[in-house]
Amino acid sequence: MKKSVRNFIIGAVLAVGVLASTSRVLAGTQYVQTTMNFRSGASKTASTIGSIPEGAKVEFINKKNDWDLVRYNGKTGYIHAGNLADSYVVKKAPAIKTSTVAKTAAPSQDYVKATKNFYDTTWTKTAQSLTDSVGTWKTVSVSAGYLALRGDFTYDDSNELGKLYNGDVVEIQGGCEGSYVFVYSPKLDTIGWVNAGFLK
Repeated sequence: MKKSVRNFIIGAVLAVGVLASTSRVLAGTQYVQTTMNFRSGASKTASTIGSIPEGAKVEFINKKNDWDLVRYNGKTGYIHAGNLADSYVVKKAPAIKTSTVAKTAAPSQDYVKATKNFYDTTWTKTAQSLTDSVGTWKTVSVSAGYLALRGDFTYDDSNELGKLYNGDVVEIQGGCEGSYVFVYSPKLDTIGWVNAGFLK
């Protein structure tokens, strides 16, 4: 009898400890660990209402299956579970190994600067106008080659996340920097930056 009571008490204490630990991890203010799509429902097919960048502070509300209900910038929606923590540590970019660098010559800094200046001057207003069209779909329009989906709003071969070709579609997520606008690509199933001048 005493042994049963003791086992019951130990089990109850462990259960309380687990519940306390769970509520501590997912309660109140949390930090997003990876840039996430912000959706209207707890499903990958639910419409996106924007995106939440890596390191952003959100308010955790509830959990539904594999999704967390959070509040961000005055909006309430879902992000995929497993991407929240009590704190956020800025990640350092991994060093580039020389053995993996392409043998083709990198573009000169003058060329990169001139290209960026041209795009910024020509298409900044286009990018700004698209920030008011969150949730709308745009079509990639390139006469040759491809439009790079980038991890940053900078013309740099190293930040290419994927290639978008003429006729591919993207969804505007809001946010722009220079000539770049933040989008979601269903083809690549990821978010990133593209040059607004190549969208129609």
